[in-house]
Amino acid sequence: MRLKGISPKMFVTNIFKQFNINITIMKRGIIILISAIILVGIIALYATLYYSPRCPDIKCWDERLKACSRSTYINEPVDVTWKYSILGAKGESCEVKVKLIEIKRGLKETEFMKGKEMTCLVPLGFKVAPESDINKCSGPLKEEMQVLIIKKLHEYILQNIGELNKEVTGIGALNEGVTGTGNVTSTNTTTTNTTTNSTNSSG
Repeated sequence: MRLKGISPKMFVTNIFKQFNINITIMKRGIIILISAIILVGIIALYATLYYSPRCPDIKCWDERLKACSRSTYINEPVDVTWKYSILGAKGESCEVKVKLIEIKRGLKETEFMKGKEMTCLVPLGFKVAPESDINKCSGPLKEEMQVLIIKKLHEYILQNIGELNKEVTGIGALNEGVTGTGNVTSTNTTTTNTTTNSTNSSG
């Protein structure tokens, strides 16, 4: 028996074709759905671990630093430009990455520090410049800053060695004067005692 000009074989073949098409569409739908879920997960992970909103002003930065919430801020005082990035809480401190972006004015020998970074610890709940206490920082920028400080101190000592020598010499002379006065007093006392003894013997 034929179904309106369609053989049973063709009828069954058409059913299987439609069935395969439906399966293919379902597979594609599942793949698209899984891909969308993975993409959303990646975006959420990035936002949680890496994304840091940028503060437009110091007031915003102070609030974010006090709460130790992930943020970035470009601080531009007179001489240098700093970039701050809050990494998160670490014990009783807030971990902040500090990067030296630009040196606006100053010695050429400080140019090598541009682009260097260090990580600083700021007490939780406080609003202070992260680089204000270099002892609580670590990283290449801190090391370069320490080298520069030692170099400047050495140059200062060499430039003022004459004045330092004068000060040391003045202290030495003062000590000698005090010692000399003591000896004179001792001599005078001895002379006075000798005279007194002589007078008593004559009497």
